[in-house]
Amino acid sequence: MEQAHQPARRAYAFAWSEHRNPEREQATLRVWMGAAVLLAYGIFAWLRPSHDALLVTRLVALYVAYGGITLLIVSRMSAPSEKRLTVTTIADQTLLGLALAAGGAIALPLIWVMFWFLIGSGCRYGKRTLAVSCATALIIVMAMAIWQPWWRANLPAAIGLGLSVLGASVYLSVLVDRLGNANRDLARQASTDPLTGLSNRYALEKIVDHAMTAPEANGDHASALLLIDLDGFKEVNDTYGHAVGDLLLQAFAQSLAKRMRKSDTIARLGGDEFVVLAHQVRDRAEVLSVADNIHSVLDAITSVQDRPVSVSASIGACLLSSAVSAHQSGMTAVLRAADRAMYRAKSLGEGKTVFAETRDFETN
Repeated sequence: MEQAHQPARRAYAFAWSEHRNPEREQATLRVWMGAAVLLAYGIFAWLRPSHDALLVTRLVALYVAYGGITLLIVSRMSAPSEKRLTVTTIADQTLLGLALAAGGAIALPLIWVMFWFLIGSGCRYGKRTLAVSCATALIIVMAMAIWQPWWRANLPAAIGLGLSVLGASVYLSVLVDRLGNANRDLARQASTDPLTGLSNRYALEKIVDHAMTAPEANGDHASALLLIDLDGFKEVNDTYGHAVGDLLLQAFAQSLAKRMRKSDTIARLGGDEFVVLAHQVRDRAEVLSVADNIHSVLDAITSVQDRPVSVSASIGACLLSSAVSAHQSGMTAVLRAADRAMYRAKSLGEGKTVFAETRDFETN
């Protein structure tokens, strides 16, 4: 039922938000975890010097240097890159494979890193990157089983490692799916009014802020916020009880969702206050057309559970461009102006629509 339609944004195959940069997080872990492994192998090579131990230590040092380079690159980039992510995912497993192949038995303690890469890829970026990491790891295990002397002599160990990588990847893929579904459910609940299924204040604020800052916010692509207060709703509650009042709100929400354009956003602020954010309205005449549709929805609701009701709406309308012109930004200023207009509409009688004026944006 929720009608929040935001402009399409470019979708990436991995998580990225204003407050969390997973590429930077991963690059930082390369440096710190790699440095810890380098220290451990450096001490081992010093206590029990051998060609293999020294070679593994050098390869780990190479990985730490690679981690530092990726951290520097990511820190300078303002946007994520799927190509860069694919390259670094393959490079992680490849450098690890070189260490495992070079060290033989001495490098076996590094096997846990292969699974660490799998977990990091799946949890940070999703199934696609997990598949890339898994495929790279399996190719490496297969290559070691064919060409590396220790792994060729211990073929069951190579087969067990390959099956473990495959099994862990499949299980992680299932977990990533479930986690993604759970996150989507939580996000939906956080942005949805539980009574009506419409957007709530939190979701509306994000949409209004985006609409006010979008380059197309003026002209033919302008938006208007219509604040709706139901006249007569209190009488329904007092006469029939809150259960019938809730049914009335649900009936109004359902009818409104069917009547409004799919491009518009419908939200419930709480109580009997609703908002329609009408997108792509050129002037006040088009906004009034939207308001007339809202009034028509309420005119059609004459009973709830065979109980007669008479409910109308007082609507305060505010063009978002008016808020920008008044040097106001954010939903708070727009709602305040629309609220003042709505109360003027209420003073004129039932079923009226009034537009916010410049003075409505004043904070006094």
